[in-house]
Amino acid sequence: MTGQAHIRRIDELLLRAPRPVRRAVIALTLLGMVVVALPHVPRAFVDFSSVPWLPAINQRDEVGPDTIALMYASKVILNDLSDMYTRARLDQTPLEAATWSKEASGPYPPALLLSAAALYAIGEALGVGYYGAILILLVIFVCLVLAYCLRTRWYVFPLLFGNFSYFAYRFVAVQDGTYLIMLTVVMLALHIAHRAHRQPSWAHPLMALAVTMKLSPAYYLKNLLVLPPRSAVLMLAILVTGFVLPIFIWDDYLSIYSFHEEFKGSTAETIGAVALALPFGVCLWYVETRLSFDWEDRIGWGLVPFALFLGFKMNTARHLLIVLLVPDKRGLRSACLSLALLAPVLLPGLVRFNSTLAIAAGFLVLTLVYYLSQIGWGQVRHDLSHPSETMRLLLRRRS
Repeated sequence: MTGQAHIRRIDELLLRAPRPVRRAVIALTLLGMVVVALPHVPRAFVDFSSVPWLPAINQRDEVGPDTIALMYASKVILNDLSDMYTRARLDQTPLEAATWSKEASGPYPPALLLSAAALYAIGEALGVGYYGAILILLVIFVCLVLAYCLRTRWYVFPLLFGNFSYFAYRFVAVQDGTYLIMLTVVMLALHIAHRAHRQPSWAHPLMALAVTMKLSPAYYLKNLLVLPPRSAVLMLAILVTGFVLPIFIWDDYLSIYSFHEEFKGSTAETIGAVALALPFGVCLWYVETRLSFDWEDRIGWGLVPFALFLGFKMNTARHLLIVLLVPDKRGLRSACLSLALLAPVLLPGLVRFNSTLAIAAGFLVLTLVYYLSQIGWGQVRHDLSHPSETMRLLLRRRS
């Protein structure tokens, strides 16, 4: 039996699992997520020692550093919108000043900072604070992922969240609120694409909005070349509004780009990251076209090439691992995340956690090789030997 046949056989067996088994696996996954996440909830938000029926839980005292940064940035915006990047009209608290400088407290584009400020205001109105608002957003994101998996491949959900230790740390302790906001927008686009299927017109502007928040979905912008003119113009308008218009509105806005460029990543690491991400992106574009990937596929895979670049440029696994939480209705991309996270668990003395970056990248490359084999190596060789014809194929307009 070939590798393709093995994969299809496993997929068929999982899809035929009885409904009670599916419900039990998903329920156990959700329960495991809660149990693993509880110790990461800071005492400043809720003190579990006051809950008599809970066992002793060793909690950290304060919220995570990302939360502290975005809380200050949000307060600056709500105090004076024009001060978003100058930050001259609101002092930091001692905790905020000890954790981040004003410049380092949320050096992000306006779409993301305004979203964070809205979450801060909602959290204050609900009495749960910014930390509580981020937890609510995490629940919304998980529900969106679960709903999508139940409509496509149910077993993708336990693949993504069955090993929740790392993401419990990132989302509940550190609170990667910036990624969570962007991924929630991407999940909304994915649901629209699933429901609209052939013409998900509103999914495209949502993906453009996600790009204006964080650059991880930047590869998706290559679809501007194949989208209907109306959708392409709307996406471009959102990009100009998100990246160019702020130059004329906020002082010091451009400083966020120099800050990120100087923050991490040597020239050699940048060159290596480009050498991996660029051919990966070109190969992915070819696979998407030849296998007629729909917009759901393109949305999910649209986060991967630039995340590969960021991960290897900064030598930080989270930039790739976190975006892989967007579920793959075919299952393979999600399996790459699951297998990468499993390696340091099975081999704790041999595999360091940051090695999951290279492991996940390796599995993603193997996934592309698998898709190339589905196209057929004869067809691939023909397309390589006729580059102009292949380029016209890649640039063919899609509905």
